[in-house]
Amino acid sequence: IFIIDEVHMLTDQAFNALLKTLEEPPSHVVFILATTEPQKIPDTIISRCLRFDFRRIPIKEIIAQLEHIARQEKIEVSRHGLYLIAREAEGSMRDAQSILERAVSYCGMKIQDGDLQEMLGYIDRRQLFTMLDGLVAGDPQACIAGLARLYEAGIDLKRCYYGFLELLRDLLMIKTVPDQP
Repeated sequence: IFIIDEVHMLTDQAFNALLKTLEEPPSHVVFILATTEPQKIPDTIISRCLRFDFRRIPIKEIIAQLEHIARQEKIEVSRHGLYLIAREAEGSMRDAQSILERAVSYCGMKIQDGDLQEMLGYIDRRQLFTMLDGLVAGDPQACIAGLARLYEAGIDLKRCYYGFLELLRDLLMIKTVPDQP
């Protein structure tokens, strides 16, 4: 069994060499090609594979596993901190464990929420609400000023964009399904 992780990173020459092997594979060999970006794999390779798409792991399950790891490793981290890590991992247990490991390197064995938020480039929702207030009031200058403050603070604008969309989604959920946690 050969596992090629991040197979989308192969060069064209490597894909051509792999294609020759996939066209006439030895009967005792299995190739597992893993990727998070299947659109980058040439069609000639995809046509010779069985494809299995995996679901994202729910945040609750990631938090439970991170709690288990933290207990075993004697890492002090709040439930909210574990939630931040799990959310950042976007459904990947491996990414969640890597983020926890980074947090220990950054913060030590006692991870404070504020330090974790700083490490992750967390955007304070109050700043996003300032932008939203400008948007709702029809005041584009206020909205742009709020965005400029985030940019000047070193916040990645892509992260700001996703944070703003998440805020809008959360507000929509509260408005349409008020009884949900």
